[in-house]
Amino acid sequence: MCDISNEWDNASEEWIESLQFNQVRTNILIPETLKNLGDINGKRILDLGCGEGGYSRLFASKGAIVVGVDYSENLINEALKQNQADEIEYYVRDACFLEGIEDEKFDFVVSAMCLVAVENLESAIKEAFRVLKPGGEFIISILHPCFGFKDYFNEGPYQEEILSEHFGKPITFWHKTLSNTINCMLNAGFNLRLLYEPQFSRDNSKIPKILLLKFIK
Repeated sequence: MCDISNEWDNASEEWIESLQFNQVRTNILIPETLKNLGDINGKRILDLGCGEGGYSRLFASKGAIVVGVDYSENLINEALKQNQADEIEYYVRDACFLEGIEDEKFDFVVSAMCLVAVENLESAIKEAFRVLKPGGEFIISILHPCFGFKDYFNEGPYQEEILSEHFGKPITFWHKTLSNTINCMLNAGFNLRLLYEPQFSRDNSKIPKILLLKFIK
């Protein structure tokens, strides 16, 4: 199983409050994820690392049958609290060990900024592959691994204060090279269908900060 601390439980309240200021999520991640999913009415989606359930609720509002999993019990409790119609199933699960979730159950697995906080990337990818139907799609967004590191090839944990203006608690992420990330996917049996580096229009940065990838089983 992945070695994940309780950092997200400790930071859960501050994270939930910070979402109203998270323009990257609102203006880039959510629209691009929905565009890549297409018509999801009646489709089964696993929201891997669902957090407080924002993506899950959005998918359900578009007719998808949604299961959300997250390692943080506090965030799952918040997701359950906001799941007023009880249309979404939520479970506290490690992304590397999706206990109780059946093989080949889902049309899509969506991982929005989750895999950057997973130490054992290979295990998490294998689990995503297992629960996807043949032909199912794995759509992920991650921090772009190619920029922001003095030693790009030095893989391992680092701490960062995400959304530092509104979210001050440090969170541990796991840096992995782009080749390692993609090769883990290919070795699990996935085929790469899309690699996209969105440009942030709100600043003058010429370096991509987010990477979106789509794989098919």
